[in-house]
Amino acid sequence: MEWKASGHEEKVRWTIYGSIDGTPVLLEMRKSGFTIGIHEGGTVSPERVVGQLQAGLKDVEKFLEPFAQHQVQNGHFMIVNRLWEFEDRYRFFRDLADKAYRRAKTRKKKMAIIDGRPLAGLMTNAVAEINRATQANREGFCHSTAMVDAYFSALEHRLVLLRAFTGNAFTDGAVLSLLAARWDEKLKLVVPVTETKKLAPILGKMRDIKERIRNPFAHGGNENDRGSLFFHLPRVGAIPGNFSGFGRSVRFSVVPIESQSHTEICRTFDELSALLETGPPERPHRMVKGGIDPSFDAAVIKEYAEAISATDADLDDYIDWWNHQYDRHANMDF
Repeated sequence: MEWKASGHEEKVRWTIYGSIDGTPVLLEMRKSGFTIGIHEGGTVSPERVVGQLQAGLKDVEKFLEPFAQHQVQNGHFMIVNRLWEFEDRYRFFRDLADKAYRRAKTRKKKMAIIDGRPLAGLMTNAVAEINRATQANREGFCHSTAMVDAYFSALEHRLVLLRAFTGNAFTDGAVLSLLAARWDEKLKLVVPVTETKKLAPILGKMRDIKERIRNPFAHGGNENDRGSLFFHLPRVGAIPGNFSGFGRSVRFSVVPIESQSHTEICRTFDELSALLETGPPERPHRMVKGGIDPSFDAAVIKEYAEAISATDADLDDYIDWWNHQYDRHANMDF
């Protein structure tokens, strides 16, 4: 189209200049977002410019598709580090669950007496107390299931980020295999062999949480061991498909996740988080916590490896340098 382009300017990444039916038009990427400029008094409407851009976009995407596939398959891409977002969601629901379960255990100090009759008042208060505690426990259960789901989401995101910062290069197609892998497979890629003994018991408890709690509530109540199925035994009634294994089901109690189970789940999550943040994974995790958006091509992976193997001061300097570069580009301070 023989339009002209200019590069970086203050708060501007690029600008393209041209004209439509003699009216000067510019397309510009500014800090405030993509901007269309049309010369005042021109005959071209903004709607026409937007419409032509939208129509042309389909051709551009078709043209770029083979290149995009090649870049992705060879690891030439970046994943945005959103660990803080996933962690905030997990902590939000965990805090709500903790508060609800504490309320369930805390009895009200004052009990009203109805019509001056202590017996009737005691019975009424007892029922009210049971209802209050049950309601608080059910709130805790709702928040706890949301917490479990949020933690597994945060874990999968964290493991992908950590894998990028281990310093080990990817072979062809390995990045896509990483993204498609199950969470426990990702975990084994990140935790060194030297930590296997520490990982094994935690991994067992995590799988139990996944099977007993996360999967049933995420997949319509279906339990993999037939615990959600009840077959009819003549003259007896409905029997769980997993027999006595139903005792481990979240449906075995009135409130699917009780306070004690919630506490045990939180303890397991804390153990796994500690394993991923200390010892050999500690330095890669500092890169994650530092907010770095990892790239997956060989040259950048090598750069990460050099930073991780350097001194603590050098690692901190690298994280600071990366964030400074990010801020420059995000704010378009050229």
